[in-house]
Amino acid sequence: MRVESICIVGGGSAGWMSAALLSHEHPDLEIALIESDNIKPIGVGESTLQHFNRFLKRLELKDEDWMPSCNATYKASIRFKNFRDGKGEAFQYPFGDMDREGDMDRMDTWIMRFFELQCMYGKDKYPPEEFAQFINRQTYLADAGIMTREMPGILDREESNWDLDNDTSYHLNADKFGEYLRDNIAVPNGVHHIKGDVHNIIKTPEGYIKSVITLDGGCISADLFIDCTGFRSLLLETHMGVDFVPFNDMLFNDSALVTHIDYKDKETEMVPYTDCVALSNGWVYNIPMWNNIGTGYVYSSKYINQCEAELEFREYLNDQDCPLMPIKIKHGRHDVAWTKNVVGIGLAYGFLEPLESTGLMTTHENLILLSDTLSQRDRIVTKHDRDVFNHQTEKIIESMKNFVTLHYTLSCRDDTQYWRDCTETIEFGKFEHGINEATLIGLNDYRNLLDSLEMKTWESDNMGEGTIYITAGMGVRPISEAFFKEKRSHEEGALQAVRDAHKAYQTDKEIMLDWVSKQPSHYEYLKEHIYV
Repeated sequence: MRVESICIVGGGSAGWMSAALLSHEHPDLEIALIESDNIKPIGVGESTLQHFNRFLKRLELKDEDWMPSCNATYKASIRFKNFRDGKGEAFQYPFGDMDREGDMDRMDTWIMRFFELQCMYGKDKYPPEEFAQFINRQTYLADAGIMTREMPGILDREESNWDLDNDTSYHLNADKFGEYLRDNIAVPNGVHHIKGDVHNIIKTPEGYIKSVITLDGGCISADLFIDCTGFRSLLLETHMGVDFVPFNDMLFNDSALVTHIDYKDKETEMVPYTDCVALSNGWVYNIPMWNNIGTGYVYSSKYINQCEAELEFREYLNDQDCPLMPIKIKHGRHDVAWTKNVVGIGLAYGFLEPLESTGLMTTHENLILLSDTLSQRDRIVTKHDRDVFNHQTEKIIESMKNFVTLHYTLSCRDDTQYWRDCTETIEFGKFEHGINEATLIGLNDYRNLLDSLEMKTWESDNMGEGTIYITAGMGVRPISEAFFKEKRSHEEGALQAVRDAHKAYQTDKEIMLDWVSKQPSHYEYLKEHIYV
């Protein structure tokens, strides 16, 4: 089939992201978007991953162009508190390249060096919480609540790997972002904006959608229809009959209470990271935007009802007055994202709970795949093209599902039935061979450890090193103190390398802590460079 016209059903962030990218990269396409006034946005804030930068670059957007319109702030990391032990511990998952020794072979050595340092100096000196800081100096920015464009070089290099344009992501109001794309890209590019509700669907004898009929009698025909109707999945599921595959066996949280709270002190509270805090039956997110903080309690209704969840959440917030909006979460994906001439984008295709900020990520990554597919042969699309697209979209969301699940299966918490079931009942994977210390000892680096444990998700060039940060932060390590003493105690060269690493790290740590203490806060940086 040749695609000359597209009809997008549904507005919101998914719909207008679709309209903006496709109208920008395919200007001769005829595009219409149908948006209902009866569907109200949630509007409590959204957190993104580094991959979001790729979408912005495809649209040729600069931070100063769109951020002020969307209450956006920078995000350099994700912080996880109380996930490992539930005793106040917190570790970071910073973005950007690991900022130690040049090439990746030496980087692997540096990663393993952290665990050797644990063995030599003890976990009090090198706790799991410090792993991220040890291999990525961007962690210092997040911990200190600062933002900067320049970072000092490391001891043996004059320049830092830090790149603000690529090593950060964003906190933003997703609904306002959709509105910005509508008003500044999509509509100016000629996208036909239709207000109305879909009343009926007309199909061809072969089962393709021919046109959609709105309540006021309007008829919109197109070659390709994009479903952006959220969890309803009006086109993909209801009218095309594509089955939904739930993830409830691996992800328990099916509900959320969301709201926004005002800042008491922007200087200290506008941190450049998403804060995720585990509670008794789920976790709370805090997303600091420019005007307020989006927050919510994501929990499982199997273990706690809404009234109990509200009491726990209000106790956490220390605010009895803020209105809470209940939301039902539909974990999973559809069998395929693209069938015949219908493509599901955003929630209409699939969704994972927001622990790793995957909501918008699956949206923009699938959109980029769609745009690239249309570009391959001048918008001629065959079944093979749809099959490849479906394979890639399934791979992305299934990999992210495994990644998110790690945050629960690796926990050491057993203080509630929720956490006991998370750690004891979720079947993460089928191991092809037994895993014991002897197996782990023979591994050369931490990546191989993750591969053996079937923990590594997605390709490293897309996923970054997120799995490494999470597994290390949760206390997974490839060597024991006993092995270290047995194999290294008689190797003076190896022991000296560990001592040298300790000295270098402690020196660099002093330098960085002194440097961040003199930098402007994240709030001050935004006020000077974005919210002028």
